[in-house]
Amino acid sequence: MNQQAVKKLTAAQKEKLISDLSFPWGRADLMCDGRRITLEVRRSSKGMTYRVCTFIDGVLDYKWAQGDTPCPEQKFLRKSVRPNVSPVKRKELEKKLGKRWVQKDKYINGSVTLYLPDWSSGKAAIGHLCKVCDSVELAEKTETKTAFVEE
Repeated sequence: MNQQAVKKLTAAQKEKLISDLSFPWGRADLMCDGRRITLEVRRSSKGMTYRVCTFIDGVLDYKWAQGDTPCPEQKFLRKSVRPNVSPVKRKELEKKLGKRWVQKDKYINGSVTLYLPDWSSGKAAIGHLCKVCDSVELAEKTETKTAFVEE
């Protein structure tokens, strides 16, 4: 078998990328498993905060966010699993309807899975990419534009 050497980021490269992504409008380009991943620090819609956004080959398509349709791009995004019913609401339903009925109900026991493109910090984004990708290396600097795709 012909195996290529797996390329991973060194500790110094990780620290440099994390420091680049610690400032507003920072940017880092990586090649992860043959795909170009762009990490950009952008303004959050919630308050005066900044989040690190993930773009895959310069694009973020919202169909990747849906957990019910698997896509290969989802491994680069942040997985978020939320229960359909909060624990407080679940306790209220158990009192009203009974524990047995609540345990049998699929909606109450179900959850929603989303794959989100934003990260709280560059360290979280870099750590996730290093964990899920076989090959992670710095990409050559080119002027690429990033875009959100809406359908």
